[in-house]
Amino acid sequence: MRYSPVAMTLHWLIAIVILVNFGLALYFSRLRFGDDDSNQVAYLWHMSTGMCVLVLSVLRLTWRLLHRYPSLPQDMGFAARVLAKGTHGLLYVFMLAAPLSGWVVTSLRRQTASMLGLFDWPVLPFINTATTHDQRVAIYQATLPSHLVMSYIGIALVAVHAAAALYHHFYRRDDVLRRMWPRRGVAARPELNPGSRSA
Repeated sequence: MRYSPVAMTLHWLIAIVILVNFGLALYFSRLRFGDDDSNQVAYLWHMSTGMCVLVLSVLRLTWRLLHRYPSLPQDMGFAARVLAKGTHGLLYVFMLAAPLSGWVVTSLRRQTASMLGLFDWPVLPFINTATTHDQRVAIYQATLPSHLVMSYIGIALVAVHAAAALYHHFYRRDDVLRRMWPRRGVAARPELNPGSRSA
């Protein structure tokens, strides 16, 4: 049994956008290649892709909650199952919390993120209307470091997730990776067992 085309599409889109987003963050905050204009462009695209991660993650989580999905291999041990579920849970926390904290940061700066040039993502209204300058500074000083820490933890979780998928594919030789890998001519079927709602 495989994931549905919608689940696959959202999964791989989120993965690609997260990697692009993290690369952009490294570009303008650590590597600082090019001139100030190129760094500013990288920052603007980082904001844009961050909001894309948020939107796609909300859609992915909603889809996951409303649909059944493949269960873990039956021969996986208890500890491995707990680790898999825990990693998945933390990934969802990261995919929501990191862009949300970034949204707070941009709102504190009173900046809007352009959504791929289609429209401007708004700032959080309560930050502009219900906080003083000193309050915004205090929130900013607390939120930005948290955003950075979450980003590094999140990319480490992505690496662990990818390593686990490769482990299943090449060492265990089960279908954990294959059922999320798009391939032509294979129709995804809904899970028939109501109890199969594992990570």
